[in-house]
Amino acid sequence: MPIKEILVHLDNSDRCRIRLEVAISLVLKHQAHLTGIYATPPPYYAVNWVDPPAEVVALETRFREMTTVAGIAADWICTDAPGLIASVSERMILQAYYADLVIVGQTDPTAANVRTQGDIPEQLALGAGRPVLVIPRFGALETLGQRIMLAWRGGRASSRALNDALPFLQQARQVRLAMVNPDEQFEQQAHKLTNYLDLHGTRASVDRLFADNIRAGDVLLNQACDLGIDLMVLGVVANRRLGKTGLGPVGKHILEHMTIPVLMSR
Repeated sequence: MPIKEILVHLDNSDRCRIRLEVAISLVLKHQAHLTGIYATPPPYYAVNWVDPPAEVVALETRFREMTTVAGIAADWICTDAPGLIASVSERMILQAYYADLVIVGQTDPTAANVRTQGDIPEQLALGAGRPVLVIPRFGALETLGQRIMLAWRGGRASSRALNDALPFLQQARQVRLAMVNPDEQFEQQAHKLTNYLDLHGTRASVDRLFADNIRAGDVLLNQACDLGIDLMVLGVVANRRLGKTGLGPVGKHILEHMTIPVLMSR
């Protein structure tokens, strides 16, 4: 499916401008429409909240200025929680239903004065039903999507991620498919995957990786670093622990330790 509607989450974090720049560049590349969303935080995040807060006005002004300069079609949304109860991620998910791609920032637990809860990327990846592009909290983004690594483990999540990533894969200079501790069907799966991508105009190579004494997530992150990958594609699964649903161990580890953009699908 082509990318024609992009939703980007905006807040008062230091990386918000970079996130918006990424969104605009993807809108231009895919000839899409952009929607920027700011969700007012629940009261326990809204310290000294003033209605309307100056930061919302500043964010909207920046959004409109940057999209106007870029010459793209864009809309701004500022949502209030009903009774200031609904979380930011819940209201983001409601808007994500009408987008082809959602862009959010990686949680930064050390950031000061950020008034949105820290599980937005995780909850969107689990509940939006759309691919979620997570922008790392550190580092410059010189390129995005030129060298892509898709982590393949088989099953529904991997298949969904592969399909959602096709618009990126088709424009990439290099595509690597990474399998960690694959079973005896490795050769057959690799052949089917590369043939499938060939039919979609994408040439890919397959890397067989092994995780013995380290986490599978670290194996993928190390491989991405060694290859100079600028976008990782990952199918994620849900895991219920302590009465709460969250990402599975690999997805959660990568979300916490990522240093490059990650496209997550479920």
